[in-house]
Amino acid sequence: MNMGITPIRLRVILRWMHIIFGLVVLCYIYSPFNQYRSFQIIIKLIVIPGIVLSGIWLWKFQKINHFFKIVENP
Repeated sequence: MNMGITPIRLRVILRWMHIIFGLVVLCYIYSPFNQYRSFQIIIKLIVIPGIVLSGIWLWKFQKINHFFKIVENP
């Protein structure tokens, strides 16, 4: 029995990560928290790169997984 992560589960995790990071960016844009320097740094150094990387990974899912051999098909 293979207990590893399946491609479907990995894709769902990436999709939710992408959605949550997008919601954090919306909070940054529409809330008064955008005036705090620490929140700006978190957005610029963690959230924006996370959105970009998860979006590219979702877009080119099969090629990236094949390149890194992250997930094996059951």
